[in-house]
Amino acid sequence: MNYWQEKVIIGTRAYPRFIGGPLDGYTDSPFRQLVREFSPHNLLYTQMRHVSSIAHARAVVRELQFDQCERPLNFQIATNTVTGIARAVERILATVVDGIDLNIACPAKNVVKSKSGSAIMADLKLLEQILRALRAASTVPVTVKMRAGFKEKNALAVAQLVQDCGIDALAIHPRLQTQKFGGAPDYALVRSIKNELSIPVLYSGGINTFVDAQSVHEQTGTDGFLIGRGMCGAPWKLAELEAHARGDDYLITSELRAQTAKKHLALLCDYYGTHGLYQFRKHIPFYIAACAGASDARKKLLVLQAVEQVIETLNEFFGVAGGKKA
Repeated sequence: MNYWQEKVIIGTRAYPRFIGGPLDGYTDSPFRQLVREFSPHNLLYTQMRHVSSIAHARAVVRELQFDQCERPLNFQIATNTVTGIARAVERILATVVDGIDLNIACPAKNVVKSKSGSAIMADLKLLEQILRALRAASTVPVTVKMRAGFKEKNALAVAQLVQDCGIDALAIHPRLQTQKFGGAPDYALVRSIKNELSIPVLYSGGINTFVDAQSVHEQTGTDGFLIGRGMCGAPWKLAELEAHARGDDYLITSELRAQTAKKHLALLCDYYGTHGLYQFRKHIPFYIAACAGASDARKKLLVLQAVEQVIETLNEFFGVAGGKKA
């Protein structure tokens, strides 16, 4: 058995190297259920939710409503205070999850403005308070997703603090908040963190193919990979990466794309009701992008108002491809 077939150990739990990372607006419960049809054992992350929205919610928090088939599941939170952590963790654990992840990586303007996400990397005193409160409240493994830093690179110091606070693993996107998702990732920084820490270090950012993962592993030595945007329109992505890691082919046919897209639509409608079709529209471009005639099909699909019309149009579109490799 080589590195790619071995597991990454988070706490006392073992998972495949490829992990379904969080992506707000995309990796919701319906999407995770779909991923499970291809990858039954990989760790998946929920979408990020703020501690206050969980701890003080009077209505049902939708992200706390998921199917147990989605496990193993890492519930991701963000916060700018220790207030509410204990109550939020209590509610999360009541749903039965396999881990809780603190996001100190999100670069979004509204998140940073609230002093959450990557902004906390600039305040190590507050970060330590949050980490210790989270570790004390949780009975499942706790992980952290971070960046190279907020405005300045301090990821090594943050990573050491994370480990000192008893956190079980960390994932790093090696860019500053100011870089968002552009610019060159700092692989040397990731290597330094991996060399200094004894807990698992996961890599996040831009892994779309097994060749990408191989290259990053060679440069950083990381223990695993969070796949985010690479899974859009490709809930089979983790299975595909694992097949390529074994040296096997993974055939993605037009029939597979069609069946998966229609199943995704059905799951969204079950979960969101009448808003399911609206939620599906953001996924349409990803499902059809690799096929001929995608531009015209996208324009048509994005304005249809009935689920039946969308299904009929998808059948017509993928039927033209004749089941050939997409």
